[in-house]
Parts: sequence; structure tokens; C-alpha cells
Amino acid sequence: RRHLRVNVPRRLRDRISVPNSDISRWFGTPLGVELVRETRGSVSRLVPPGYYRTGVQVGHCRDSFLQKVEHAYHGVPPQDSCQEEKEKQQLQCLAEQLPFGARSIDLLVLPFVLEFSADPHAVLREANGVLSPEGCLVVCGFNRWGLWGLRRAISFRPRRTPWAGNFLSLNQIQDWTRLLGLEVVAAASVFYRPPIGSARLLNRVSFLEAAGDRWWSLLSGAYVVVVKKRAFAQSTRLEPVRASRQHCPKPFASALPRQVATRKLRVVGR
Repeated sequence: RRHLRVNVPRRLRDRISVPNSDISRWFGTPLGVELVRETRGSVSRLVPPGYYRTGVQVGHCRDSFLQKVEHAYHGVPPQDSCQEEKEKQQLQCLAEQLPFGARSIDLLVLPFVLEFSADPHAVLREANGVLSPEGCLVVCGFNRWGLWGLRRAISFRPRRTPWAGNFLSLNQIQDWTRLLGLEVVAAASVFYRPPIGSARLLNRVSFLEAAGDRWWSLLSGAYVVVVKKRAFAQSTRLEPVRASRQHCPKPFASALPRQVATRKLRVVGR
């Protein structure tokens, strides 16, 4: 096991609105455990098959989503300690400032990170910068328009974890990633059980997972989005045609079939 410490600027450290310890402890509750279990299964199904040499997971969740990588690294916030974790290469960092070089990560997973970041746009820009060509970015988050979003809306302030986070919608994540030139390859709704804390009640209503996936997918508690960074991404920006190319005649051979254009043409006189 390897631990690395990265110097994080104070201006970024102070922008964390929710205590890290509260989020980490919530993922250990019965509700958090069930949510992570369902989300991990969805991520395993949605990530395209292939060879991922370097994978990074950043956030407060201690369960690993990196089942398909050769070298896995887990980035935790500076105040979040994971001393009991075993067989993990850990480093302390923030999602807004990843200690990796440009185009060096093949698979990057952000499980429930954007909701607790003061600048989710900066997180996605940073992820796009370190992602390698043909690399994949996985974003897991709480559904703003589902039952969990309704539970957050009716909560009294100050809200407790995880309702203190800024929930986002699936469409927002897809739009933001498209603006960065990333291609959405898969998306899914996850977890249809109500946010109840009893493990016994959660097991009793586990049948809602199959029913909700079929009948009320928009009301899910969370979502998973997988995007890919193409090696030769096409820009949507239109460039004007140069004046020298507007009236440039095309060569005669380009209009002929390839087999004919490669032969010598003989001019037959009248």
C-alpha cells in the first residue's frame, strides 16, 4: 500500500461546503452501503470492455469502482483519512486539482463528487485534462428530479448529509460533458428504493429495483454516466472558407473511379 500527500491550495480546501468526515461516514450506513452496491454493479456493466492500464477514483466513497484496471489509484480529500483501507494506492488530493499529467489516465471515476464540490465545472474540466485519448470518465451522482431530490427539497435547513449536497440532473451532466468534447457512451438510472435508514426495510423493498427500472426510471435516486474522450474529436465550431479555396477547380482525376484515375489517360483525336 502506498500513500502520497499532495499540497492542496488553501483556496480550494476552504471551498468544500460539507465536512468530509460526514460524507464518508454516511457511505458506511445501511442506506449508503446499498446505494454503493447498486451503483458499482451499474458501473461494471456500463464501462466499455477494453484494456485500462491506469485507473483513478476520486472522492469520499471508500468502495472501489475500479474493477477493470491494471493499476488503481484512489484519491481522497486532505481531511478524509482511510487508514483501514488495505491494498490500495492512495493519495490525498481534491477533484479540482488532480496530481496527474495531461492525458495520463485511462479510466477516471467520480462517485458522488460533483454534488459536494463548490465548482463542479472545474472538476469536469480537470478530469477532461488528465483523461487520455479513448479514455473513459464515469460520473455517479444523486438524481435531482427523483425521489431523493424530493426528499432533499423538503428537508429543513441546515440539511444533513447527503441532503446538504447540490444535486444535479442527468441532463446537466450530459450537457456539460458534451461542451467539453466528450462523447456519452452509456447512461443509466440507479436505485429506486426510498431513502430509509433501516437495513431491514431496505431488504423488504428490494423488489422496487426491478420494478422501478421498468416503470419509473426518471424517479431513481441516482444515475451513472459514462463518457469517452475521442482521439480525434470533431469540433462543432464552423470555420469560414478561405477566399483562395472558394473558386479552386477540382482536379479532373478526382472525379474518376480510383482504378481509372491511377491509369494513364490517352487522348483520342477526332
